[in-house]
Amino acid sequence: MTDALIEKTQERGVLWLTLNNADQRNPLSSTMLAEITSSLEIAYDDDEIRCIVIAAHGPVFSAGHDLTEMARRPEETSEAWKRRVMDVLEACAAMMQRIVHGPKAVIACVQGTATAAGCQLVSACDMAIASSDARFCTPGVNLGAFCTTPMVGIGRNLSRKHALEMALTGEFFDAADAERFGLINRHVPAEQVLEETKRLAERIASRSPQSIRDGKTAFYTQIEMPLNDAFEHANQVMVEAMTSDESRQGVKAFFEKRTPNWG
Repeated sequence: MTDALIEKTQERGVLWLTLNNADQRNPLSSTMLAEITSSLEIAYDDDEIRCIVIAAHGPVFSAGHDLTEMARRPEETSEAWKRRVMDVLEACAAMMQRIVHGPKAVIACVQGTATAAGCQLVSACDMAIASSDARFCTPGVNLGAFCTTPMVGIGRNLSRKHALEMALTGEFFDAADAERFGLINRHVPAEQVLEETKRLAERIASRSPQSIRDGKTAFYTQIEMPLNDAFEHANQVMVEAMTSDESRQGVKAFFEKRTPNWG
């Protein structure tokens, strides 16, 4: 294990970004947010990287924002405090949106507890595989606040009633509940979570980069649209995809009963 805030490893077209501040429970501090954002931008521009996994060391995937960083400083005015906290929240929101709007699939590999903005990070990823002993929580109400920003992403993954149950109780939910709610794809025994995530990531990495880029963008665009507009948008994207050079290569490989070479 290195001293880097994020460990980076790459294999078979998959980049692993492993949060490496286990002693502090992998908080989404302003420094960590900047590191994740920068790592994503570099990965998005690297043609050798086809899929990205966000994982973590230690018993906690991420405990969310660094409460020490967010606390009011001595001699800091109320307005200065609010501006500084807002800067962190805006950086976090920008990072979450960069995952959603990025051109490559991003998978969360959740080996432990994910709370508050850490739970939001799980919700922002396109897919999530969790250890069966992982737990999830949005504890704002326990601290005299409310996990409003985590609920933006979580509320778009879960039904409203499940999202509000998490937010209004501030209680921990286990991996089985998280799967049932729709926060994660599935959970597996702890000793299998890395391998299960690796298998999923490598399957995605073997697919057409163009179709993943355009398809992911189209999915997140149409999902917020009225039904008729969604079909119009999806049809236009589908026409472009089906008449592209990459699609022709894929169809040719299908008829020749071979695996396509996406370059």
